[in-house]
Amino acid sequence: MKYVALSALLLFGMTACGGPATVGPNGGLRYGVPTTPSVTYVTESSQEIGIDAGAMGTMNMTASSEATLGVTFAAAANGVEVTTTFDDITASMTQPMGGSLSATESDVEGPLVFSMDAKGKGTPITIPSTKGSAEQLIAPVSFVHDFFPRLPGRAVDPGATWTDTISWEFSTAEGDQSTVSVLNYTLVGDTIVDGTSLLHITYVGDMDVVGSGATEGMEVMQVFSGETTGMFLWDPARGLMVGGKSSADMEGTVEIPAAGMPPMPMWVTASGSIRIQGG
Repeated sequence: MKYVALSALLLFGMTACGGPATVGPNGGLRYGVPTTPSVTYVTESSQEIGIDAGAMGTMNMTASSEATLGVTFAAAANGVEVTTTFDDITASMTQPMGGSLSATESDVEGPLVFSMDAKGKGTPITIPSTKGSAEQLIAPVSFVHDFFPRLPGRAVDPGATWTDTISWEFSTAEGDQSTVSVLNYTLVGDTIVDGTSLLHITYVGDMDVVGSGATEGMEVMQVFSGETTGMFLWDPARGLMVGGKSSADMEGTVEIPAAGMPPMPMWVTASGSIRIQGG
């Protein structure tokens, strides 16, 4: 049975302290072309998915991915243009019925190009083509909306909060998925990591996911929601996100209408991390 995997790629011990937020080269806590316009990010994510199938017992699935991404920033009319190359990817997912799914960087052809405004809202320009299970396991379009956290777009002081809604959807040969997240961000304060002064920002919010697909010619529908939390580190001197982590704990149902069964309870736990290569 195939399901649309929840994207959890957003995603370090540290001590935060108070003090005024440093105004970076872009004039505040906002996106622009950083002083280091070409960087490499390393991401990891994992998911545990369970389905209560009644008399058939509990069906469990796991998914994981590791990726190395080359990211280049350039000035654009409406903010900044981001070009992402998928340099190294290992992604896999087990299934309760049927073989496991897997994908690598060879299954993603071409770069992902999108624009971002000062707050980090992304707009796709060029989406790479995918082969096999790569669209389901990697979902390149998810990077447009979920990879970079939202910012206030202005200078803020420690303790400041802001809220943003992130909504996106995608369709594949395996099915469709739509995601809506309402996240509340807080600038905790300054933190020193390896001698570098960074901004420590946390977030918490609610996520709603609706997915559909087909297995053995039958429609499969998923609806689940829950809380997502995380943090990230922002380098104000470079105007650049340098790392972060995220987690989600969600519950919902999965249904196969043609099977004549009631919706089955479903739960998802996910975690992810991201770091900039080379500090």
